[in-house]
Amino acid sequence: MHTMPAPFDSTPPSCVLFDFDGTMYAFDDVYMRVWRDLYDEQAAALRGVEFQAFYERVEEIYSSVPPRTEMEEEHQFVFNEMKRAWPGMTGSNERLIEDYLRRSIDYMTPRPGLERLLGQLHARDIPWGIISNHDSRNRRKLEAMDLQYKPATFMLSMEVGVWKPDARIFEMALEEIGDVDRSAAVMIGDNHEADIAGGRSVGMRTVLMNDSVFSVGGEELADMTITGFEELHAAWFGEQDD
Repeated sequence: MHTMPAPFDSTPPSCVLFDFDGTMYAFDDVYMRVWRDLYDEQAAALRGVEFQAFYERVEEIYSSVPPRTEMEEEHQFVFNEMKRAWPGMTGSNERLIEDYLRRSIDYMTPRPGLERLLGQLHARDIPWGIISNHDSRNRRKLEAMDLQYKPATFMLSMEVGVWKPDARIFEMALEEIGDVDRSAAVMIGDNHEADIAGGRSVGMRTVLMNDSVFSVGGEELADMTITGFEELHAAWFGEQDD
């Protein structure tokens, strides 16, 4: 049973762990462009369905993917379900998935305010890392984002065999970062179960990025709720320019 969090402590953290997908970049900033391309290509098969309705249906399909599904199986599941919804879609799953992956890399951009926040962490020697419930493709996504600053740890559940919210993956990340004050460490993520409950299970403070389909209903568990990194920057470092 979760207890209510204490009021958010605005003292800068000892270290920061980020979720990756939906946190370091916004899903809609990237995938709306990816799915718009596919929507335009498959217009005949979609039989006049409005783009927003198409995009919402794709989100529903993603939300129904069984947990801990391997990335390749996830993509097969999604495109199989799409072809059930729109049987006229052309192209093999392999080609559609290849195009999807290429475009998701091409359009990958950091969430506004992320690089500024990382710059402040770097300037203060505050280490940061990433914990993601995915595989090595997320390393390619991070490369495509071309951030100036690099993580001290990048834990991918498919590589280490442990998934958030399991406390062990948080322990592994913190251990790799080094000797830090656990009570002043912060986990930032968009999923109230994987990121917020998971971070709290190892004594970390938590920040919910509350503009994702996965963040619905988790505000009461987080120490702080934000819709962008500038809010967190202001809380920790004030409004002044770098």
